[in-house]
Amino acid sequence: MNDANKVKDLREANAWSIAELARRADIVPQTVAKMEKGIATSRNSQLKIAKAFGKKHIDVFPMDAEKKD
Repeated sequence: MNDANKVKDLREANAWSIAELARRADIVPQTVAKMEKGIATSRNSQLKIAKAFGKKHIDVFPMDAEKKD
């Protein structure tokens, strides 16, 4: 698991492809791939991903919350 976020784990738990998650979140698949590799992406994209999973931002991107402290 990527320590920075849980995107890949949640995507696989839902049996969604990267393309399917991107479609549900209304972002491009390349952004999903970046997130899964732990590469920085915009907060807006992160919020769209969390919404697609029906989760709070902090539940999908816990390391992001720690950086703000």
